[in-house]
Amino acid sequence: MKKISSAYRTNMEEFSKREILLDRKLHFSFDDSGSSSFPQAAQQKVDAALQKIHALFQEEASAPLADLEHGLRAWTRSHLQDEDIDKVTMLATRAREDFSALVVIGIGGSDLSARVFHDSFNHPYHNLLSTEERGGAPEVYFTGDTFDPRKLVGLIEMLKTRNLLQKTLFNVISKSGTTTETMATLMIIREVLGDVNYQQQILATTGLTTDSVLFRMHEQTSFYGGTLLPVPDGVGGRFSAFSPVGLLFLAMTAGKGETPETRIRVAVEGVKQAHEDFFLPCEHQDNVAYQLARWIHLAEEVDGKSSIVFYNYADNSCLGEWFVQLCTESIQERGAGPNVINAKGPTSNHSILNGIIAGPRDKAVLFIHWKELGTDLVLPRDTKMDRKLTDFEGLSMTHLQNASYRGTALDFSENGVSNATLTLSKRDIKSVCQLMRLLMDTIAVKGRLQDLHLDTDSGNELTYLQDGVEGYKRNFRSFL
Repeated sequence: MKKISSAYRTNMEEFSKREILLDRKLHFSFDDSGSSSFPQAAQQKVDAALQKIHALFQEEASAPLADLEHGLRAWTRSHLQDEDIDKVTMLATRAREDFSALVVIGIGGSDLSARVFHDSFNHPYHNLLSTEERGGAPEVYFTGDTFDPRKLVGLIEMLKTRNLLQKTLFNVISKSGTTTETMATLMIIREVLGDVNYQQQILATTGLTTDSVLFRMHEQTSFYGGTLLPVPDGVGGRFSAFSPVGLLFLAMTAGKGETPETRIRVAVEGVKQAHEDFFLPCEHQDNVAYQLARWIHLAEEVDGKSSIVFYNYADNSCLGEWFVQLCTESIQERGAGPNVINAKGPTSNHSILNGIIAGPRDKAVLFIHWKELGTDLVLPRDTKMDRKLTDFEGLSMTHLQNASYRGTALDFSENGVSNATLTLSKRDIKSVCQLMRLLMDTIAVKGRLQDLHLDTDSGNELTYLQDGVEGYKRNFRSFL
């Protein structure tokens, strides 16, 4: 068993002190005892590749939007599309007045970002609060990601029983308008609402061409607001969080002290920060996307780690679900690329941690550490419950959460488990959106380290395709 050195313990103490000075910056750190095992030649090879990748992305920064659309990288400018942002803000503001509930109909990239936003920013019991307590936000529900009818039946029954059905806006999201799970759900919803005016309760987010079924439906009879929200050209679903795909939900659910406009503005600030950091020199400490891509690549290629455990040390699981799709649909190509295991701490310490420590050494761990989690609770003193509990008296829940993270990271290091940490100052809209954009950039860099931009028949980077999903679609239709 590998024991951690006293020097590393000292480094952890120094890192703890250094964190205080980071203010609102996002910081990346890793276990030096693990990285030292990487051969120098391997590190130099990756660093040389990163310099070339950085130069190519620097050239792209001045390219016209049409070039980015063609290369499926228009998502890097989503935060600059003022026309789309203004349209989302206007529609969200109006819809909050017109409806009492919002139902997102989508699957994969069409709904995962909204689920992250709901899980991270909204009250954990959002739908049980009054409209006033929610700050004017509607109740929110998700559907359209399965053919299993159980939850859809329950959703429809609940909306009818509570007289909410006619007060519900259904945001259907599909670039092609042919996503089967999503459109099957829409067909059911249309029947439930009735054919006459159902369109006035449908807001479609889709491609703005006749290739989209939703576009063609809108041309025949307009959906809510007399308009469509775009899934922009050159923006794949898993990269669409900061396009209208994700921003409408973020704006619609603005809570007390917020407006749709202020919510989007704060999100864009976080994305902008990550965007600017990405163009710093690739070795700069604030260019975390390159540092993280480097660590993941060396862990996979040199250490033989086939899985990354995305260990979000907070009571949120949707961010990890989003990253699973982002990573596995993007860079698991040509028989390579890491698998992603979604975990959250300390909950997962009571399930998969044993396998990380005692099982196959095929995993590297990426912690997401939040210094501040938001509102806090303090354990009472002098409870006289049991002397074994006195150590916890007077401590805050956040303090216990941070101690749990540090203890887990130290345990991994002591047992020779490769691990790294992304530290964020606070779990809030700006930080989460900055993190999400950083992870998108990380995957873009990792894809190029795997040469996924070379030798493709379509001329597009494999990072932004997902041809591996086409087989099941064909087989599915053969069984209809």
